[in-house]
Amino acid sequence: MSSETTLAGKTIVVTRPLAQAQNILELLEARQATVIHFPVISISVTDEIETAQQCFSNLSNYQIIIFISANAVHYSMSTAQELGINFNNSTLAAVGPATKATLENYGHKVAIVPKEGFTSEALLNDPTLQNIAKQNILIVRGHGGREYLRETLEARNAQVDYAEVYQRQLPSERNNVDLCQLTEHDTAILIYSAKSAQNLWSLCTLAEQQCITNMAVIAGSQRIAEAATRVGFANNPIIAENPSDKAMLAALSNWSITACHN
Repeated sequence: MSSETTLAGKTIVVTRPLAQAQNILELLEARQATVIHFPVISISVTDEIETAQQCFSNLSNYQIIIFISANAVHYSMSTAQELGINFNNSTLAAVGPATKATLENYGHKVAIVPKEGFTSEALLNDPTLQNIAKQNILIVRGHGGREYLRETLEARNAQVDYAEVYQRQLPSERNNVDLCQLTEHDTAILIYSAKSAQNLWSLCTLAEQQCITNMAVIAGSQRIAEAATRVGFANNPIIAENPSDKAMLAALSNWSITACHN
Protein backbone atom coordinates (compact mmCIF):
# COMPACT_ATOMS: atom_id res chain seq x y z
CA MET A 1 0.00 0.00 0.00
CA SER A 2 1.14 3.57 -0.62
CA SER A 3 2.54 5.58 2.25
CA GLU A 4 0.61 8.53 0.70
CA THR A 5 -2.73 7.14 1.96
CA THR A 6 -4.67 9.74 3.92
CA LEU A 7 -4.83 9.23 7.67
CA ALA A 8 -7.76 11.57 8.21
CA GLY A 9 -9.81 10.46 11.20
CA LYS A 10 -6.86 8.56 12.70
CA THR A 11 -4.86 9.50 15.77
CA ILE A 12 -1.17 8.64 15.77
CA VAL A 13 0.91 8.63 18.94
CA VAL A 14 4.59 9.27 18.19
CA THR A 15 6.94 8.19 20.98
CA ARG A 16 10.33 9.37 19.70
CA PRO A 17 12.17 12.41 21.11
CA LEU A 18 11.50 15.57 19.12
CA ALA A 19 14.91 15.64 17.44
CA GLN A 20 14.22 12.26 15.83
CA ALA A 21 10.45 12.72 15.43
CA GLN A 22 10.25 16.07 13.66
CA ASN A 23 10.14 14.64 10.15
CA ILE A 24 7.46 12.03 10.78
CA LEU A 25 5.37 14.52 12.76
CA GLU A 26 5.29 16.75 9.69
CA LEU A 27 4.56 13.84 7.35
CA LEU A 28 1.67 12.65 9.51
CA GLU A 29 0.16 16.11 9.65
CA ALA A 30 0.45 16.32 5.86
CA ARG A 31 -1.61 13.12 5.69
CA GLN A 32 -4.28 14.75 7.85
CA ALA A 33 -3.73 12.59 10.93
CA THR A 34 -4.35 13.86 14.43
CA VAL A 35 -0.83 13.68 15.85
CA ILE A 36 0.09 13.33 19.51
CA HIS A 37 3.76 13.70 20.32
CA PHE A 38 4.32 11.59 23.43
CA PRO A 39 8.11 11.25 23.85
CA VAL A 40 9.00 8.38 26.15
CA ILE A 41 12.79 8.68 26.11
CA SER A 42 14.99 11.55 27.25
CA ILE A 43 18.47 11.48 25.72
CA SER A 44 21.49 13.17 27.28
CA VAL A 45 25.25 12.78 27.46
CA THR A 46 26.19 9.77 29.56
CA ASP A 47 27.36 10.21 33.13
CA GLU A 48 30.38 8.03 32.23
CA ILE A 49 31.65 9.95 29.22
CA GLU A 50 35.27 9.66 30.43
CA THR A 51 35.54 6.11 29.07
CA ALA A 52 34.47 7.26 25.62
CA GLN A 53 36.88 10.18 25.81
CA GLN A 54 39.74 7.78 26.48
CA CYS A 55 38.78 5.70 23.45
CA PHE A 56 38.49 8.76 21.23
CA SER A 57 41.90 9.96 22.37
CA ASN A 58 43.32 6.72 20.95
CA LEU A 59 41.41 6.37 17.67
CA SER A 60 44.50 5.16 15.85
CA ASN A 61 44.29 1.94 17.89
CA TYR A 62 41.08 0.93 16.13
CA GLN A 63 40.81 -0.53 12.65
CA ILE A 64 37.03 -0.03 12.49
CA ILE A 65 34.66 2.29 14.35
CA ILE A 66 30.97 1.32 14.34
CA PHE A 67 28.24 3.87 15.04
CA ILE A 68 24.98 2.35 16.27
CA SER A 69 22.65 5.32 15.81
CA ALA A 70 22.34 8.93 14.74
CA ASN A 71 22.42 9.87 18.42
CA ALA A 72 25.72 8.04 18.76
CA VAL A 73 27.07 10.21 15.95
CA HIS A 74 25.81 13.50 17.39
CA TYR A 75 27.14 12.90 20.89
CA SER A 76 30.46 11.47 19.73
CA MET A 77 31.07 14.43 17.42
CA SER A 78 30.40 16.82 20.29
CA THR A 79 32.79 14.90 22.52
CA ALA A 80 35.45 14.70 19.81
CA GLN A 81 35.20 18.44 19.20
CA GLU A 82 35.79 19.11 22.88
CA LEU A 83 38.90 16.91 22.68
CA GLY A 84 40.11 18.60 19.50
CA ILE A 85 40.13 15.38 17.47
CA ASN A 86 38.25 13.98 14.48
CA PHE A 87 37.46 10.69 12.75
CA ASN A 88 38.88 11.64 9.35
CA ASN A 89 41.51 8.88 9.29
CA SER A 90 39.25 6.13 10.66
CA THR A 91 37.30 3.40 8.86
CA LEU A 92 33.71 4.12 9.82
CA ALA A 93 30.70 1.80 9.83
CA ALA A 94 27.03 2.71 10.30
CA VAL A 95 24.25 0.37 11.37
CA GLY A 96 21.78 1.90 8.89
CA PRO A 97 21.13 4.67 6.36
CA ALA A 98 20.05 7.29 8.92
CA THR A 99 23.27 6.82 10.87
CA LYS A 100 25.25 6.90 7.62
CA ALA A 101 23.54 10.13 6.55
CA THR A 102 24.28 11.72 9.92
CA LEU A 103 27.97 10.84 9.64
CA GLU A 104 28.06 12.25 6.12
CA ASN A 105 26.42 15.46 7.34
CA TYR A 106 29.44 15.86 9.61
CA GLY A 107 31.69 15.44 6.59
CA HIS A 108 32.75 11.83 7.15
CA LYS A 109 32.90 9.02 4.63
CA VAL A 110 31.21 5.77 5.66
CA ALA A 111 32.96 2.63 4.46
CA ILE A 112 30.63 -0.03 5.88
CA VAL A 113 26.82 0.02 5.92
CA PRO A 114 24.25 -2.77 5.45
CA LYS A 115 22.95 -3.14 1.92
CA GLU A 116 19.56 -3.93 3.43
CA GLY A 117 18.18 -3.59 6.94
CA PHE A 118 18.87 -1.44 9.98
CA THR A 119 20.12 -4.03 12.46
CA SER A 120 23.30 -5.44 13.92
CA GLU A 121 22.52 -8.67 12.11
CA ALA A 122 22.43 -6.87 8.76
CA LEU A 123 25.67 -5.03 9.49
CA LEU A 124 27.43 -8.25 10.43
CA ASN A 125 26.72 -9.65 6.96
CA ASP A 126 29.07 -7.08 5.40
CA PRO A 127 32.15 -8.77 3.84
CA THR A 128 34.47 -6.34 5.65
CA LEU A 129 33.37 -7.72 9.01
CA GLN A 130 33.99 -11.38 8.23
CA ASN A 131 37.78 -11.81 8.50
CA ILE A 132 38.53 -9.54 11.44
CA ALA A 133 40.70 -11.70 13.70
CA LYS A 134 43.00 -9.59 15.91
CA GLN A 135 41.45 -6.32 14.70
CA ASN A 136 40.50 -3.67 17.25
CA ILE A 137 36.93 -2.44 16.80
CA LEU A 138 35.21 0.40 18.64
CA ILE A 139 31.42 0.42 18.97
CA VAL A 140 29.98 3.88 19.62
CA ARG A 141 26.54 3.68 21.21
CA GLY A 142 24.28 4.70 24.07
CA HIS A 143 24.55 3.26 27.55
CA GLY A 144 23.24 -0.30 27.71
CA GLY A 145 21.55 -2.05 24.82
CA ARG A 146 22.04 -5.33 23.00
CA GLU A 147 25.27 -7.27 23.25
CA TYR A 148 24.79 -9.26 20.04
CA LEU A 149 27.07 -7.16 17.86
CA ARG A 150 29.97 -7.23 20.29
CA GLU A 151 29.56 -10.93 21.04
CA THR A 152 29.54 -11.84 17.34
CA LEU A 153 32.59 -9.71 16.55
CA GLU A 154 34.44 -11.25 19.48
CA ALA A 155 33.43 -14.70 18.27
CA ARG A 156 35.23 -13.75 15.05
CA ASN A 157 38.30 -13.07 17.23
CA ALA A 158 38.17 -9.29 17.13
CA GLN A 159 38.97 -7.14 20.16
CA VAL A 160 35.94 -4.93 20.86
CA ASP A 161 35.56 -1.84 23.05
CA TYR A 162 32.54 0.33 23.78
CA ALA A 163 32.40 4.11 23.68
CA GLU A 164 29.06 4.88 25.31
CA VAL A 165 28.33 8.54 24.66
CA TYR A 166 24.69 9.04 25.65
CA GLN A 167 22.07 7.62 27.95
CA ARG A 168 18.32 7.03 27.63
CA GLN A 169 16.09 7.88 30.55
CA LEU A 170 12.44 8.39 31.35
CA PRO A 171 11.45 11.99 30.64
CA SER A 172 11.13 14.13 33.75
CA GLU A 173 7.65 15.11 32.54
CA ARG A 174 5.19 13.32 30.27
CA ASN A 175 2.63 14.61 27.81
CA ASN A 176 -0.46 15.37 29.89
CA VAL A 177 -2.93 13.99 27.34
CA ASP A 178 -5.15 11.27 28.79
CA LEU A 179 -4.64 8.33 26.43
CA CYS A 180 -7.96 6.88 27.56
CA GLN A 181 -9.70 9.79 25.82
CA LEU A 182 -8.47 8.56 22.43
CA THR A 183 -10.71 6.43 20.26
CA GLU A 184 -9.13 3.00 20.58
CA HIS A 185 -10.19 1.70 17.16
CA ASP A 186 -8.78 4.76 15.36
CA THR A 187 -5.52 5.18 17.29
CA ALA A 188 -2.08 3.75 16.52
CA ILE A 189 1.08 4.02 18.61
CA LEU A 190 4.49 4.09 16.94
CA ILE A 191 7.11 2.12 18.88
CA TYR A 192 10.75 2.39 17.79
CA SER A 193 12.60 0.32 20.39
CA ALA A 194 12.12 -2.13 23.23
CA LYS A 195 13.04 0.67 25.63
CA SER A 196 10.30 2.86 24.13
CA ALA A 197 7.71 0.17 24.82
CA GLN A 198 8.90 -0.25 28.41
CA ASN A 199 8.98 3.49 29.08
CA LEU A 200 5.57 4.20 27.58
CA TRP A 201 4.05 1.49 29.75
CA SER A 202 5.80 2.94 32.81
CA LEU A 203 4.57 6.47 32.07
CA CYS A 204 0.95 5.39 31.73
CA THR A 205 -1.57 5.17 34.52
CA LEU A 206 -3.19 1.81 35.19
CA ALA A 207 -6.28 3.01 33.36
CA GLU A 208 -4.20 4.11 30.36
CA GLN A 209 -2.41 0.76 30.29
CA GLN A 210 -5.79 -0.91 29.94
CA CYS A 211 -6.79 1.46 27.14
CA ILE A 212 -3.64 1.23 25.05
CA THR A 213 -3.79 -2.57 24.96
CA ASN A 214 -6.74 -2.08 22.60
CA MET A 215 -4.91 0.33 20.30
CA ALA A 216 -2.86 -0.61 17.26
CA VAL A 217 0.89 -0.79 17.81
CA ILE A 218 3.24 -0.19 14.87
CA ALA A 219 6.63 -1.71 15.75
CA GLY A 220 9.85 -0.96 13.91
CA SER A 221 10.95 -4.63 13.83
CA GLN A 222 9.99 -8.14 14.89
CA ARG A 223 12.22 -7.84 17.95
CA ILE A 224 10.54 -4.59 19.01
CA ALA A 225 7.11 -6.14 18.47
CA GLU A 226 8.02 -9.05 20.73
CA ALA A 227 9.27 -6.65 23.40
CA ALA A 228 6.05 -4.63 23.22
CA THR A 229 3.99 -7.79 23.63
CA ARG A 230 6.03 -8.84 26.66
CA VAL A 231 5.44 -5.45 28.27
CA GLY A 232 1.68 -5.77 27.87
CA PHE A 233 0.71 -4.22 24.55
CA ALA A 234 -1.53 -5.86 21.97
CA ASN A 235 -0.68 -9.46 21.13
CA ASN A 236 -0.61 -8.70 17.42
CA PRO A 237 1.55 -5.62 16.79
CA ILE A 238 1.87 -4.51 13.19
CA ILE A 239 5.49 -4.92 12.15
CA ALA A 240 6.97 -2.34 9.81
CA GLU A 241 9.67 -3.39 7.38
CA ASN A 242 12.10 -1.26 9.40
CA PRO A 243 11.92 1.77 11.72
CA SER A 244 12.44 4.38 9.00
CA ASP A 245 9.81 7.06 8.52
CA LYS A 246 8.93 5.63 5.11
CA ALA A 247 8.40 2.10 6.42
CA MET A 248 6.45 3.22 9.48
CA LEU A 249 4.18 5.34 7.29
CA ALA A 250 3.61 2.40 4.95
CA ALA A 251 2.62 0.21 7.91
CA LEU A 252 0.28 2.95 9.14
CA SER A 253 -1.33 3.17 5.73
CA ASN A 254 -1.96 -0.57 5.68
CA TRP A 255 -3.44 -0.40 9.19
CA SER A 256 -5.67 2.55 8.27
CA ILE A 257 -7.07 0.80 5.22
CA THR A 258 -7.65 -2.43 7.13
CA ALA A 259 -9.28 -0.59 10.03
CA CYS A 260 -11.69 1.13 7.64
CA HIS A 261 -12.92 -2.27 6.42
CA ASN A 262 -13.42 -3.73 9.90
